[in-house]
Amino acid sequence: MSNIFLPKTMMGTLVYKRVYEFFEEPRFFSVENEVGSLYVVYWISEDENSDSWFIIPVSPTKLELIERKRIDIHSALTAHEQSFFYKVQAPYNRDETPAWDVLYAEDLNNYKLPASGLFISSVVPVLGNGRIGAPIKYSTHEIHLEKSARKSESNLVLGNVSSVCDRFSDLYNSLLDFGGLKDKLRPVDARPGSFIISFQAEKLSLFEELLKSLSSLIEARANVIDFINEKGIDIQSLSNLFQAVVSSGTNMELRSNETGELIFVLTKAGADFYLKDINKLSMLSVSGHQIPQADTLERVFNIVEVKWRGEPCSEFNTGLQERHIYYYIHAAKVLGFLDNNSKVTSVGQQLIQSEDDVKLKIAARCFETSHIGWAWINWAGVENLSQLEPETAEGFLLEQCHSLSAETVSRRSRTIRHWCKVLKGHYTPL
Repeated sequence: MSNIFLPKTMMGTLVYKRVYEFFEEPRFFSVENEVGSLYVVYWISEDENSDSWFIIPVSPTKLELIERKRIDIHSALTAHEQSFFYKVQAPYNRDETPAWDVLYAEDLNNYKLPASGLFISSVVPVLGNGRIGAPIKYSTHEIHLEKSARKSESNLVLGNVSSVCDRFSDLYNSLLDFGGLKDKLRPVDARPGSFIISFQAEKLSLFEELLKSLSSLIEARANVIDFINEKGIDIQSLSNLFQAVVSSGTNMELRSNETGELIFVLTKAGADFYLKDINKLSMLSVSGHQIPQADTLERVFNIVEVKWRGEPCSEFNTGLQERHIYYYIHAAKVLGFLDNNSKVTSVGQQLIQSEDDVKLKIAARCFETSHIGWAWINWAGVENLSQLEPETAEGFLLEQCHSLSAETVSRRSRTIRHWCKVLKGHYTPL
């Protein structure tokens, strides 16, 4: 189709901007003229020779609210920003002149309009060549970061911004895991100033009330520990977010772009107030992502060897299916044999250069000093791995991992129970 809706009208040439509803062809869409004036266009009827349309002037602000589905179609057609709008009867023959009428709000009583509460289906741009582009995804939320010291002359640096955003992403992922949901934070836009990043997270609205309640407790400097445990909030992810805010000297706000409501506020002062207690709690607590799911230690060792040779891990060189390869790479990271980028660490290199019995001694020491191993030892009240009872694994996770359901904990406890059985006999104290 052409990108021109109506040429050479009294308002200029009207070109398609974005389409919201299709029925064989665009039926509800926006247009603009040469100077950027915007209109929403709605199909109302047809006859043998022409289509009839409402053409309603609209501001950029209102149009964005329509596209974000915060204004329904009925309101878009009836709640006008100026006192009049237009009806045009556009002949199919472009050589014939369209017939224009000026209408007022009361004239809408003569037309059948969509019921209230119906929103647009999508936002699809029309390209300059008349082709349809990819649907536009609007952000659902935004994070606003600013320096905590109002008089600070230094600007936010990228490392600080990415650190806080990454830690919030980790917290969101832990909430999704606890709820058995899947989603991602997908950046959509960023604006300068202090720093505002808009992103899309469709499921985040499900956790808005939880985050509002946590924010209120933080603002009142009330007890957050009981709330964290009661709601199954991942203490590791929360601790890391608090630490990132303190270390970067920033204040953070999370706002919904769907409602405009402020959802979560974490100032540097607020994070600093709770950080000591939260860090202490996090030493005993474990997150779901810190629990390995790879029972066979020899296969963990093999993964490290494959990585050291510089080969991509495959079913051929690991003997594992693709999903299980991920689990074993993760287990190697838990033990410190691989770093976050899946590169072999110095202790990983030491492992693959050792004899089999020494490998198990190295693994025993690494399991003891891993976060999950040391948290288990502290929870059990023993001195080292050799004194740990493997059968306490499930009880430990039930008490100290609040981000997973009891059923999942029962399944996940199998790996650390097995590791403990195998490794405690190879443990040598310092």
